[in-house]
Amino acid sequence: MTSFHSKHPKVKNVFFIILFLLSWLWFFLQADKTRLRELFGVAVYSSFLGLITDLIMVKYALWSYKGLPQPVFSIPLLLDFGVYPVVAYLFVQNLPGTWGRILLRTLIWSVFAISLEWIVFKTNHMQYHAWWSTKLSFLADILIYLSIAGVYRFYRPAYVNSSQEPPSPVNR
Repeated sequence: MTSFHSKHPKVKNVFFIILFLLSWLWFFLQADKTRLRELFGVAVYSSFLGLITDLIMVKYALWSYKGLPQPVFSIPLLLDFGVYPVVAYLFVQNLPGTWGRILLRTLIWSVFAISLEWIVFKTNHMQYHAWWSTKLSFLADILIYLSIAGVYRFYRPAYVNSSQEPPSPVNR
């Protein structure tokens, strides 16, 4: 029995490009762009985190991708500068005020993320190696989302305070 990809090899080559384009379309449709300065930091942090995990992937070969020429570089970069910053931006855009609610939001978004990864894995665009698994990816997603929330909550007060009018010299 032949797979869909063996009959349609071009489909496999564009999977991650389509994912990249869809993520930016999602951003343009859903993002509160008036908060770009405020939320830009988490998008950069998420891309940086993606680059670090790519180095781990290459060094320890815990997972790999298929689908584009030089997938060890091209596919992670499409994720690092497409899916990851968009997801981080949209995740913190409506971040709740308490850590309990942030944890609930983290679990919901982690289920969404692992579902997407499961689809990528089941369509043979991604393979696990060594001891890596879907369960470990899910735990990593939870830690990543919590770290994104932590980074945002850490620097947000500085952003909010700096965007206010400076005190008048007369009132000092």
